[in-house]
Amino acid sequence: MSTGALTHQRPNNWHTKSIETVVEELNTSLTQGLSKAEVKARQSIYGLNELTADGGATWFKILLRQFQDVMHLIFVILGVVCYVMKDYITGSLLIAVAIINLYLSFQQEYAAEQTLAALRSLSSPRADVIRDGVEISIDSKELVPGDLLLIKEGDSAAADARITYVSNLEADEALLTGESIPVQKKLVVLDKEDEPLGDRINMIYSSTIISKGRGQAIITGTGMQTEIGKVASKLSEGDNGDRTRLQKSMSKMYLVLLITAIVSAIIVLASVKFKPDYDTGMYAITVALSVLPAGLTTVMTVTLVLGGKEMAKQRAVVRKLKCLETLGSVTTIFSDKTGTLTMAKMVVVWFWTPKEGYFYVTPNGLAPEGEVYRTFDDISDNPLASEETERVEKLQGSLSTETDRLIECAALCNMSSINRRQITVEDGSNNKKNDAVVAHEELTRQKSRTSDATAFELDLAPEVDETDSDDWVASGAPTEVALQVFAHKFGRGKPQLTSEIGWELIEEYQFDSTIKRMSTVWYNRPLEQTVVFTKGAAERIIPLCRNLPTRESQDEVMDQVNKLASKGLRVMAMAYRDVKGMDINSVINSSNGRELVEYDLTFTGITGIYDPPRPESRQAVKEAHRAGISVHMLTGDHEITATAIAKELNILNEETMSPEALRDLVMTGPRFDALTDDEIDALPHLPFVVARCSPETKVKMILAAKRRDNISAMTGDGVNDSPSLRIADVGIAMGKNGSDVAKQASDIILTDDNFATIIRAIAEGRRIYQNMQRFLLYFWIALAGLWVVLLICLAIRDPADRSVAPISTIQMLFLYIAFTPPAGVLSILPASKTVMTEPPRPPTESIFNREILLDLFFYTLISATTTLIAFVLPLYTFGHHGVEGVSCDSHFDEIACESLYRARGSTLITLTFVALVIMVHCRSYRDVEWGLKGLKETLASKAVTFTFIFDIICFVIFFYVPNVAVDGFDMMPITWEWGLSFALSIFTIGYGEFYKYLKRKYLKPVEAHALSEFIKVD
Repeated sequence: MSTGALTHQRPNNWHTKSIETVVEELNTSLTQGLSKAEVKARQSIYGLNELTADGGATWFKILLRQFQDVMHLIFVILGVVCYVMKDYITGSLLIAVAIINLYLSFQQEYAAEQTLAALRSLSSPRADVIRDGVEISIDSKELVPGDLLLIKEGDSAAADARITYVSNLEADEALLTGESIPVQKKLVVLDKEDEPLGDRINMIYSSTIISKGRGQAIITGTGMQTEIGKVASKLSEGDNGDRTRLQKSMSKMYLVLLITAIVSAIIVLASVKFKPDYDTGMYAITVALSVLPAGLTTVMTVTLVLGGKEMAKQRAVVRKLKCLETLGSVTTIFSDKTGTLTMAKMVVVWFWTPKEGYFYVTPNGLAPEGEVYRTFDDISDNPLASEETERVEKLQGSLSTETDRLIECAALCNMSSINRRQITVEDGSNNKKNDAVVAHEELTRQKSRTSDATAFELDLAPEVDETDSDDWVASGAPTEVALQVFAHKFGRGKPQLTSEIGWELIEEYQFDSTIKRMSTVWYNRPLEQTVVFTKGAAERIIPLCRNLPTRESQDEVMDQVNKLASKGLRVMAMAYRDVKGMDINSVINSSNGRELVEYDLTFTGITGIYDPPRPESRQAVKEAHRAGISVHMLTGDHEITATAIAKELNILNEETMSPEALRDLVMTGPRFDALTDDEIDALPHLPFVVARCSPETKVKMILAAKRRDNISAMTGDGVNDSPSLRIADVGIAMGKNGSDVAKQASDIILTDDNFATIIRAIAEGRRIYQNMQRFLLYFWIALAGLWVVLLICLAIRDPADRSVAPISTIQMLFLYIAFTPPAGVLSILPASKTVMTEPPRPPTESIFNREILLDLFFYTLISATTTLIAFVLPLYTFGHHGVEGVSCDSHFDEIACESLYRARGSTLITLTFVALVIMVHCRSYRDVEWGLKGLKETLASKAVTFTFIFDIICFVIFFYVPNVAVDGFDMMPITWEWGLSFALSIFTIGYGEFYKYLKRKYLKPVEAHALSEFIKVD
């Protein structure tokens, strides 16, 4: 085959072409598929079958983005200035600082993009194709247009394709179209090129789910040329300007610092009437550098990278690392129910029949094993404790006709299937473990490693994933799987009924959301009997039943429905009809066949399906409330079911909420959507539970939360959830069941789809934010104290009446190195024990809050004072009378410049040691850090110890290795100044502890974000 006729951009009208035309245009075969050589040629044209918006974030694009950081450019510019002044060593060091920071920033973003690329494989990792006439399984990214794709029930479509063969094929295209009803596929040729996607019944689309049947198709589009790729592309072209508060604060800060640096340099030049020499020029560069936090970008980058890695261990992959500070201030979580708060493992636990009352079925996951007990009218939480409860014999013939029909309806009005997992154990090796056991043990080891690495561990139940040890696998909708498992427990699943009893499927009327029911028509060959089985919402089934003729009889059934719904169960009504005296084939083929079939039914009972909450969800909600975070559940379930689950998870609390409050805090999506913004804003509280929720409702909830100054986190998995994920302060996508588009729109991806992971992520976000506040405070104190000294020292003149810098530019660069490790220590501190018992900080509060600004002032005051003392005393003691030499930096004279160079040495070690003392103070805002407990922590810190030893070693080299002090750092060895520096450091310890004492006594903490009065916190 030749690729010559193919073009890179494929047409979008494959649904209007016949199969023969598609085969011809794509140069493929319906029996042989493509050859290996042809596949390789086409991959060079189309690339890999992956979603990569805008061609993907390549390393070169990421590198270019780093130059948007103005700090990198400033250091390069100052380095060039040094080159112009012929100070090549200083210039080279400045440029080296810029390159190191740029590299670390690049490394952070590139690592995040690599993580996302790995997660994309979750959507459809494998695909079955025919190549060279042989059916093979390949990575979905290797697919190319023209490949012959095989699809079956339960598959996720790996690409867009034109269907060439169908066998009862249906696809769930809700991720793409928003339509929850599976689309039945047919071999037809459509006329309209602009036919809506949902009506293109001869096509399948990437990332949609095959919900029924099987088929074969020719791939027509891959990667970004698929329909879902186009949606992803549009999202990536959207506004990426929404930044966190920290980013905005840092941007403003950079601008202020840049202006301050320029003004400070001008002041230095003005001190010599703008007639600078080399010494004054270097002074101007030094004072400019003193307000530019060179190490800040490095420390901030490392903090975020380490935080992102820690989050990955917590099963939360952070796509945008800078969102971590937003996560730490979340006040509201909007969470899906199914799969996030619950396990998405539905199981039938109750059923009811009009004649026999209630039956309890012991749940056992997907395994079709369990006992059945008749409880009559008892539906208590512990039905087995009742003396009236009796065990039901499940053997065929021992059940009533009514119960038997209900089981048949559950099994046959059902397109799902369950099968025992195939486990291979090597012959003759009793010690070999099957794959399930190995996988379970590997998961246990991973959890152990994660626990060891966690800085702060919530009191949560361990995550249990029962599917790892379950011998059964299912295919189909969760509700239908639950019913199929239920029927299997009686030994009357669909396989037994079809193979052993002789039931044959005649017709299926798929579920229709407008009428909320589904029907199948079956023929029992041995009995020569045709039966219609129907299941669906009780309010839609009951009116069709002839054995419920009166309002009273119907109300009695609805009472039982509401009883089960109030227990958090999804209720399905079951009915059947014996077709007699009717030509069923003619009825089915008639235009109103469904209406004629779904009529004159016999009601047989209802089932209660339970989607168990995750064992850790209730505790996680409790932890959220304790942390001052309100939890809102958004679900598509019935209002009564949603309310019951919310009560079970403690989202709703009957102890703190009156019946009137409960009614106000639970709404349906249509009711909430009907409210205007003003009406929503007038509500005392946003609803804690929204049932029958749509993607549009989610968007409206987030906007309402923003108007209340809340910081919101929103979960989502489908394409239609992407708008809400993008506008939320923190968008959280599901890694297991989420679409690629949702993942790309999100800030964080949960690899386990677990609500408890969100709480762990918030704890980690709070820790990171606290640490960023600490090291930012430390940086400003260290630099601001130096900057103040540099400006004050403009008053100190040499004999030529020119300003003399208290430190040299090389010393300034060393101080960047000396300041950075202590900041790094602050950036990786473990979370405080109260991190998740403290309410979120006020959402409108800047990172530079009142207390931080107060600390900045008082610590800067002591830093500047001690530094000034360390510089001035050597200048004016022991017979010195200030600066005695002229232009010491360019024309050094050992005798004349001794006082200045010794003063610089004293200033350098004092700045370094005082900064180390202040770093220890900054570990907490008000707690004693230089007491016995704090001193033990300080001595136990390897980073602090190594930093102190490193500084001492550097000073010994700088001061006492010949020529290094004078030629390298423009200073001279010191003697008694060591004692002065240590004395000033000890004074700083006492000053800081006295200042904290005054704060504890007189300064009230900032008021935090208020929780609803309905939320009870232990």
